[in-house]
Amino acid sequence: MAEYNPFFADEDEEPVEDSIVAAVESPSLGPTDDGDTDTPIVDTGSPKSKTAPVTALSGHSAEPSYDAIAAKFLKDRMVLTALEMHTELIESGRELLRLRDYFSNPGNFERQENTLQLNPLHRTSSETTFDSLDLARYSDDGVNQSDDKHAVLEFELRKAKDTIKALRANLTEAAESEVPSPIHTTKTAEGVIAEDTMKPLERRALNFLINEFLLQRDYKLTSITFCDENEEQDFDDWDDVGLNRSRPPDLLHLYRDYSRHVIPAKETAEVGCGDDSILAEQSEEVEADLGMAMDEEREKLEAQVLQLSEELAAYAEENQSLKEQMQKMQKDVDALQTLKTSTPGVSPIGTPHKASDAYMKRTGTASDSTEREAPNTRPEDAGNGEDLPDLASNLPEEDADSRGHMTTRPEDNDGQERPTKRNSSPRELTPFQQAINEAVLPVRDVTQARLREEVSRIADDGAGVVQMLARCLPHIVPNVLIAKREELVPLIVCTVTLHPDPNERDKLLNLLFNLIKKPDEEQRQVILSGCVAFAKYVGPERAEAELLPQCWEQITHKFPERRQLVAESCGALAPYLPNEIRSSLVLSMLQQLLQDKTDCVREVAVRSLGLVFSLTEDTDKYNQGLELVLSTLEDPSESVLGATRQVFLPAFASWAYRLGRLESNLITAVLKRLELAAIDLQRASRESSVDERKLQLFSSTLQCLIPALFASVLLGAPFDTEEEPSGEYEEVLQLEVTRFPKPLCPLHDIAVIVGDKQQLNALVQQFERYLCQSDSVEDWTGYTWVLNEFIPRLLEVLGRLEAVHRDSVKSMAKLFLHICRTFGKTFTDSKIKPKFQAVLNVPEDQLDSETLLQMPITRSTLPVFASGVLGSYNREEDRKQLSQFLQESLVTLAVSGAPLDSIRVTFLELHTHPTYHELLLAALWSCVVHKKPAVRSATAKLFGALVKGINESLVSGRVVPALITLSGDEDINVKIATIPAFGTILESTTQKETLDRVYSQFQTFLDDPLYKEEYSLLAEVILTFGKVGPNAEPKFRDEFVLPRLAAIAYTNNNTANETRRSVLAMALFNAYSALSCCFISNDLIWESMLPGLRCLRTDLDIVSPEHEAVVASMIKEFEAKLGGKERSSSVTSNSAMTSGSFHSPLPHMSEDTKRTLLNKIGAQRTKVANVFHARKK
Repeated sequence: MAEYNPFFADEDEEPVEDSIVAAVESPSLGPTDDGDTDTPIVDTGSPKSKTAPVTALSGHSAEPSYDAIAAKFLKDRMVLTALEMHTELIESGRELLRLRDYFSNPGNFERQENTLQLNPLHRTSSETTFDSLDLARYSDDGVNQSDDKHAVLEFELRKAKDTIKALRANLTEAAESEVPSPIHTTKTAEGVIAEDTMKPLERRALNFLINEFLLQRDYKLTSITFCDENEEQDFDDWDDVGLNRSRPPDLLHLYRDYSRHVIPAKETAEVGCGDDSILAEQSEEVEADLGMAMDEEREKLEAQVLQLSEELAAYAEENQSLKEQMQKMQKDVDALQTLKTSTPGVSPIGTPHKASDAYMKRTGTASDSTEREAPNTRPEDAGNGEDLPDLASNLPEEDADSRGHMTTRPEDNDGQERPTKRNSSPRELTPFQQAINEAVLPVRDVTQARLREEVSRIADDGAGVVQMLARCLPHIVPNVLIAKREELVPLIVCTVTLHPDPNERDKLLNLLFNLIKKPDEEQRQVILSGCVAFAKYVGPERAEAELLPQCWEQITHKFPERRQLVAESCGALAPYLPNEIRSSLVLSMLQQLLQDKTDCVREVAVRSLGLVFSLTEDTDKYNQGLELVLSTLEDPSESVLGATRQVFLPAFASWAYRLGRLESNLITAVLKRLELAAIDLQRASRESSVDERKLQLFSSTLQCLIPALFASVLLGAPFDTEEEPSGEYEEVLQLEVTRFPKPLCPLHDIAVIVGDKQQLNALVQQFERYLCQSDSVEDWTGYTWVLNEFIPRLLEVLGRLEAVHRDSVKSMAKLFLHICRTFGKTFTDSKIKPKFQAVLNVPEDQLDSETLLQMPITRSTLPVFASGVLGSYNREEDRKQLSQFLQESLVTLAVSGAPLDSIRVTFLELHTHPTYHELLLAALWSCVVHKKPAVRSATAKLFGALVKGINESLVSGRVVPALITLSGDEDINVKIATIPAFGTILESTTQKETLDRVYSQFQTFLDDPLYKEEYSLLAEVILTFGKVGPNAEPKFRDEFVLPRLAAIAYTNNNTANETRRSVLAMALFNAYSALSCCFISNDLIWESMLPGLRCLRTDLDIVSPEHEAVVASMIKEFEAKLGGKERSSSVTSNSAMTSGSFHSPLPHMSEDTKRTLLNKIGAQRTKVANVFHARKK
């Protein structure tokens, strides 16, 4: 049964609950009512029964007393409303005796049978009733439904009575044993309450908890034995323990909670607390008795919380103003950091966070205290500038302490200057180095932002440590046992920073790195923030001596999270370590981590390598760094490859530029590997599967290096970079900047690489102006290298690359698109396009297929130039140039008889962009009426390549008319070229009008007498049927394709032309092989498939015996599908002789089958036009 609530009863309750209501109406209500308090009132749910008493009550007085209202609530069984009224009266200090006596009497909530039940009750769903066994509950038998309800309700009533009796027995036993008072309780020497006997309720509760503990720890057999020894108790239901008893926590929580509340008496005596000996421990029963008082206290506290929330809103406004003040002070602090000479300044990590109320109060008072402490600042600590006292007055509290109490630090007791003073302020980072820092150590707005703030605010004397403890302990104590150990990081870092003993510092740092077994990303960020703050504070020497050994110990840890922490630490600590250590030990550690088997560890190591090499000054490490870059580029993990391209590669390119080795070494090394990959593809056979990933890898790598290359060209330009642009150019420049492609990451942003967006705008302006005015570039090394070596070598790669390698072509097209968009339209038009046109130009005396096979026009140069260079800008003149180039290339290849792979791939690449669909169709339409049949034939083939992926309106309006025009061409090769295109339309189009036009065209191909002897056209139709049959509409396949193939097979079976017979037989074999996988009805198998296959089997037995066995197997499968019930053949020799018009050499084909087949074929000419029509009359 569902749990009973003694304060709630409505009209849908069970009869036993109404009996409880009857028991509630006790004579204790007093004489204030109408005099009918002794009579149980049953609420029938009618409006009268609810409103009449209220009217009577309001008739006595305009303002009834609280006692009268309470009596009325209890009389009308509004127990829950009465309870709420009782609670509010207690809070306001006006408690009523009537309500207190009523709710303190447990007898008012005992269940009794209600004999005055008037309304029939609906049966409620319960797990302990027969509902779970009532399999016919939702049947249509409505005659016995009321009887079933009655029986079930009687059973529930009996079970409720049994439950009430059991609960009464438990309550009686509990009442017999009173809870002892703490004053009269005897205590042992240890201070623990001594109890002689165990109460029944205590025994049942402990039994329940013990059984629960056994089940949770998988002591199932022990639990079963324990339950058998306590048969009188139900261990599945806590309510069986006793009435009004909340379920306590499990044994483990009770044990852990014991030490928090038990206070040994001898400790209180030693500190001299006098006669206050009542602070001894209290038992759990006493705390349970204080539950009511605690609830009242909780409600008061909730009211206080509401009031504090309102105050917090007011503090939020103050918080905003304080933040603005702190930002202004931070600017002054940053200016002072470079001038302080006595102590190293520690600036907090500026992580945005939502501070608590108490923290904001502390921050507000800190700024006030610094103003008071400013006059006490020592003159020698203020620096040399006259304005330093004003700046010092705005320092945070920790900085003020560091100036005023330097004598408390162990290192400064001798009065000597700290040796790490010169390393306390890191050097100013360039925008590119700041971007690397953000890429390697991103600052996230997470819940640990407050902790990172605390970690960064390191104090440097005892008072500061006390303040740090005061801030952190409230967060540590509640959470340290619930896997919130990162709360300990501020304490550990502060302690290890200020502790004078090196051994203790080593232990504390070891504790820091082993604080969490498997730290997640946010926990690692907190630990890294502590390490960085420690390194910034103590200087490079101590950071090297104390932090790096801890990292080295963790480098081979079994958990990848710990090894990932080491990799992140190497990158985070790199700016604060000596350069020689950064380029030796740290580099070796990261190089070892690159061999890790876990992808995430290698990814973090690659990112840290980017930061290390951006800070490295040892030029001897360049070759080692280049090898690492190239090796990480070939890592099988996509995440490692992405980290290399986004962080390591641009960071290393920045260092290579500073060393003058960007073009001559780094980009040249990648370009050389691209050339080797193209040579490998050239050597591979076109039929074999070729791995194009290497060429795509290095082409995309070069694409990532284009921003750095362009920045190098701009910064090495011979024009004056200090010249300011005119106002007129600034307006043009705003439009020209949009030509830069969207960077893959911030490190690929040219503005970040150059260092300033305004400087980039000025450089781009002068670069465009220089290209238009000057032709002499002898002194421009980077520009000359790009123009005379980089672009020509890329053209050689394209000349080696076959056009059929679609993925490689796409990758190279993206590379040139990136080059053109980055270097600008002027450079593209004046420098890149002429170089492509020079290699793609074909002299008239070389227009033969053999010569063209070795020229770039048949290679990937053509599609890359069209999609990557001509398609880089989408202006009107660019579109015209692209359309003209496509027409000229198509005519050149078609007239010479060269393969059309390059122009087909060009159309397919441009076809992926919907903006070029109209342009491509217009270019092909211009070739439909070309005087050369070879051009018209090539045009038909390209139309077929464009069908898929374009709008159906373009297919019906532009493609189909062009193909129908070409299908009526006088040249048979042009007609044949249109057949695959028509088949592609059948596969990709759903418009009925378009399909009907294509069906009629296929009927024309098969029935026109002019094509009877053109077996090459017939063979192309058969192959097209085999290709599109599985994807075409079933009705077209069943009523047109299959009968036509059977007729062609029969006719070919009787032809005398062996060449025709061989060509059509192989075409039929391919078509039937594809169609045999389709679902075909038994009638079609009998009427079309089997006759055609039998004729084909006879042909293949002569022209291709190796394929005859396959056809025989197909015939057996279809015959087996028919179940062996073939139509009886009543063929006689006379009938065979008289059927000369349809003579078949196959004895299995009856005259009926022949006649049916001929009738189907004869009817196709008049039927096929209406096959798919359902015209409305």
